Amino acid sequence: MNYLSTVLNKSWLTHDVFQLSIRKPDSFKYSLGQAVEISLHKDKEILKAPFTITSSDKKDSDLQFIIKVYAEHHGITSHLAQLKINDAVSISDAWSSFNYRGPGVFIAAGSGITPFIPTLRLLKEQNKIDGHKLIFANKTVEDIILYEELSELIGTEFYNVLSRDQLSEHSKGHVDSAFLNSVICNTHQHFYLCGPEKFLTSVSNDLKALNVKKNFIQIVN
Repeated sequence: MNYLSTVLNKSWLTHDVFQLSIRKPDSFKYSLGQAVEISLHKDKEILKAPFTITSSDKKDSDLQFIIKVYAEHHGITSHLAQLKINDAVSISDAWSSFNYRGPGVFIAAGSGITPFIPTLRLLKEQNKIDGHKLIFANKTVEDIILYEELSELIGTEFYNVLSRDQLSEHSKGHVDSAFLNSVICNTHQHFYLCGPEKFLTSVSNDLKALNVKKNFIQIVN
């Protein structure tokens, strides 16, 4: 089923990532961390792609999404970035793209952080954030989405790894076996992964090489 909605607000979080807020349709239901397909009608063509809902199903009256713009693709993210207040969009029914199974390590690259944001917020609100780590890979410090909020949520267990920024205070390079080995002391916990396909394959293989069992690794697509 599709639901018609309208844009309430749009704000930029980084140079190529923005938060989109739309009206929650009256009959639309969802739960924490679920995703929907957003559709746009553009020049007799329907553009659509899945996005995680980052708002709270208990507290927020609107639906919020954090969207990275891939301008070179000339696809739906570029068109969503051009939306104005009261513009129309359509969304599908919600489905679960990520299931929180217990304390562990969240590992994300770029906009792959979005499925984890609602869960991290809820864990902090419930005073259950202790025992979790967040490893976040980006190119430069300017690319880190919601840096201040994530720092507040998870504190000293927030590890940023930057591949193209040699001047910042954060770790430089990539999330590889050496880095994972330096920050992970317990392999018998849950590992939640989200990001580009090559990143997921590499990190998953590195975790297995560290003797993390396959059933402890959840890849969020």
